[in-house]
Amino acid sequence: MTGTAPTGRRRPSRGLAALSGAVVLLLVAAGVVAPGASADPARPRVSPGPPTVAGTHLIVASATDPTTDGYWLAATDGGVFSFGAPFEGSAGALPLRSPVVGMAATEDGLGYRLVAADGGIFAYGDGAFYGSMGGLPLNRPVVGMAATPDGRGYWLVASDGGIFAYGDAAFYGSMGGLALNRPIVGMTPTADGHGYWLVASDGGIFAYGTARFLGSTGAMILASPVVGMAADGPSGGYRLVAADGGVFCFGAPFAGSAVGLLQRAAVSVDPASTGYRIVSADGSVYALGGAPFLGSVHVPPLVGEVVTVDPGHDGGNGSDPGFIDQLIDGGGFTEPCDTAGTSDAAGYPEHAFTFDVATRLAALLEAGGATVVLTRSSDSGVGPCVNNRAAIGNAARSDAVVSIHGDGGPVGGSGFAVDVPVPVVSSISDNRAIVAPSGQLGTDVRDRFGATTGEHVSDYTGVAGIVPRADLGGLDLSTVPKVLIECGNMQNPGDASVMESANWRQLAAQGLADGITAFLVQRELP
Repeated sequence: MTGTAPTGRRRPSRGLAALSGAVVLLLVAAGVVAPGASADPARPRVSPGPPTVAGTHLIVASATDPTTDGYWLAATDGGVFSFGAPFEGSAGALPLRSPVVGMAATEDGLGYRLVAADGGIFAYGDGAFYGSMGGLPLNRPVVGMAATPDGRGYWLVASDGGIFAYGDAAFYGSMGGLALNRPIVGMTPTADGHGYWLVASDGGIFAYGTARFLGSTGAMILASPVVGMAADGPSGGYRLVAADGGVFCFGAPFAGSAVGLLQRAAVSVDPASTGYRIVSADGSVYALGGAPFLGSVHVPPLVGEVVTVDPGHDGGNGSDPGFIDQLIDGGGFTEPCDTAGTSDAAGYPEHAFTFDVATRLAALLEAGGATVVLTRSSDSGVGPCVNNRAAIGNAARSDAVVSIHGDGGPVGGSGFAVDVPVPVVSSISDNRAIVAPSGQLGTDVRDRFGATTGEHVSDYTGVAGIVPRADLGGLDLSTVPKVLIECGNMQNPGDASVMESANWRQLAAQGLADGITAFLVQRELP
């Protein structure tokens, strides 16, 4: 559902203040000043145990059922997962214009609402629809929502601190139009519904109406950004949660954190009748301080990741020299558009090898949840040129790109090698930002590829299987982490014999998938 009845924004009052020395000492004693401090009175309870259900989209929000102490998790596609709480519906089957970013439950636990980044509202159960920003222009995207205590109204908050109030939710102020050090990432209401707090990614707190300012992390150096907050009803205080699972308590009891446990960033912290729960983007739930753990969602490790797979050369290249011999700018130097590639002594061509491994790799990555982009969809075409192959990966905003090749090296040489970029700046390119992550990707691919295939690193090029290159346009023109692997030397009889094997090509694809996954999972660690 969407509607068109936003309230006007009013000039806000700033509620950010530094921690006092007394509060700092109190937090140090509690073990929450340093992000990640987890002087855990009790370690969080996570699965296995209660049910784990499969999800295909990242989790972005959660809410507690105030009557059952159960909870809901919401995914970017609007899917809703219920644990000890009634399922009232979801937007999971709807075509959304913007991803879901927030969730709020009604007071009786018989309904909830989802909000999308464009301010669209989706209401379920007894969560009535009172209006939305869907279809209206926003200065900044909506990042969260909160419901009034009687469930007859709600607020939306945008990343610039703008507030939109609907139903019986009164407008008490906002940061819209004022300068922020960091964007707003969430909000939570007071118990009486006559006020609310906003929190920025640096932990800065902005209090309005009856909301009391009890402290913030705005003046502290955080290891991970704050991603959400929740009020603690019994104490009148509030908690902040950082992406690494660190918890910061202000006027609310501290019961532990999830630092060191998360595989994906935390997205929310929710109060329970006792304690609280931390939810991460992969659907894991960490229950602390006696909060019940009733289940979690398993989101595959590569969901949300984009991987471009570039099978080298193409089956028709050899028949069109006029096209592939044309010169292109590889980033400060000229090189041919592409080549026909090599082949082994039996005539098995490199282009067929690379395409076979690439399609196997794509299937493995997609099974892990990744979105896969192939630079060519068949082995019977011509091109694309190496500069266009780089452009495909860049345009997809890939999290990783791997170009697959078979080498045409000396007959006496064997083994595989991974080419990695070095800094190259030209009039059309600057790859300096991707050199370090590409180096890590190269190391991960080398390690996993070798372990899975049993192939040794090259004995004729590179050092320990890594070859820094400044003369490859595909690497020089990339703006995203990228490597090129020579899976073996097709001129060497031993290498050629395994590369001709379909079973070995499956191992090669698995080794590449393992290396890419290791790289991406490590980058996602909060």
